[in-house]
Amino acid sequence: MKTKFISNIAAGLLLAAGFSACSDNWTADIDGNGEGQLRTSTIVPSVMNEDQFPAINDVASAKKAPSRSTIDLSGFLVDVVDASGNSAASWTLSTMPGLPTFPVGTYTIKVRSHEVQPAEWNKPYFLGEQTFAIRNGEITEVEPIVCKLANIRMTVIFDSKLLEASDNGGADFKVTVTSTPGTSLDFTPSTEGSGYFEAAEGLSTLKVAFTGKVSGVEENTTAVLTNVEAGQHRKLTISLKKNGNVPDDEKGNITVDNEGINVDFSVEEVDMTGDIAADEDVDNSQEESPWGPEGKPDDGDKDPEPPTPPTPDDNVIKFVSETLNLEGANNADEFGPGVKDAIVLITSQKGVKNLLVEIESDFLTDEFLTEFGLATSFDLANAPGDPSDDSSLVARLKSLGFPVNAEVVGKGVDEPLKFDITTFMPLILEAGDHKFHITVTDLDGNSKGMTLLIRKS
Repeated sequence: MKTKFISNIAAGLLLAAGFSACSDNWTADIDGNGEGQLRTSTIVPSVMNEDQFPAINDVASAKKAPSRSTIDLSGFLVDVVDASGNSAASWTLSTMPGLPTFPVGTYTIKVRSHEVQPAEWNKPYFLGEQTFAIRNGEITEVEPIVCKLANIRMTVIFDSKLLEASDNGGADFKVTVTSTPGTSLDFTPSTEGSGYFEAAEGLSTLKVAFTGKVSGVEENTTAVLTNVEAGQHRKLTISLKKNGNVPDDEKGNITVDNEGINVDFSVEEVDMTGDIAADEDVDNSQEESPWGPEGKPDDGDKDPEPPTPPTPDDNVIKFVSETLNLEGANNADEFGPGVKDAIVLITSQKGVKNLLVEIESDFLTDEFLTEFGLATSFDLANAPGDPSDDSSLVARLKSLGFPVNAEVVGKGVDEPLKFDITTFMPLILEAGDHKFHITVTDLDGNSKGMTLLIRKS
């Protein structure tokens, strides 16, 4: 009864905000009998941080599904499951029927790059999903699906000083990375790209073993990477032993089982499921460092400043607000129509290409928002549907005050683009934290994100 009561209140608020859809469509039963159709042309997935990965397919399919990604997604697998987890349909993106029919109910659509394997070379496993509801006699559209890395990426870097300490340029060097018994990949200085390990249930460590002759000594040193999980990129660097006083926290989530005489391990962890600047990816080639293997300047005469890593230009995309706190919590009761505007101003030197919004809330869930044709994730630059159709997503977003499609693409250059949730604020009925994760990508491929926190007490 509580859910029904809240839904009725929310429906009234949405109608007051400008929705003119007829009540029959608005209260359609998704738990009863009947059938509806899914408009598969609205299934437009994208790959988060796609520029950080090699192309999955060298040759694009002749019948390529619509996508904004530079990766060929035509062979991606599409699975539809019902509320009980049973399979309702399976296709590839390039072979989806136009308007398949499903019984009335709630479904989840999952998009996968391929059938994941225990260990693979240069083959990231991407996974994304979205929920949708089939209503009797209606055609349903699907919100944008963002596919994220769902296995574990491993890159091994052999430091140039270490290679110089070998009699044969490191030809006998080998690093074996093992995820589960019988599942491993061997890295050498000639290895190109990365290895990918399945994030199997219960997997939390990767075992690393180095073998090779360094400075005349046969090395056999092992280490363990801890707290590994899906979506991580572990960049492991093998180098000459450095000063033993280096703090442990510089090694990241790694434990060394036996201290090698000449070999040292260090590891960097990158979360590939968040936004990453294009220059953060790793390159196996090593530039000559002004620092010697003992952690001191090679010339011994002066202390050169360590090289400063490049930083992204924060002015390419900017978020500002005259009314909202973009660094902390905002009281939901202080904002709304006739109370106070809740607007984020977005500027983009190159013009906006995508404006992805992801809502994280225990109350504003897909299950709740789907009742009103909304979702927890949508791209305001690519909102599907006919603006003249009041039941379409594009019309409903526009009625809530959001800019959509042509009002977003290429904007933010001459004047700020307004991300306005003033009319949306009355929908936040229950106490808790409600986060709006906003990610802007410009026409040059630069991305920047921020989180707007709305708190209801």
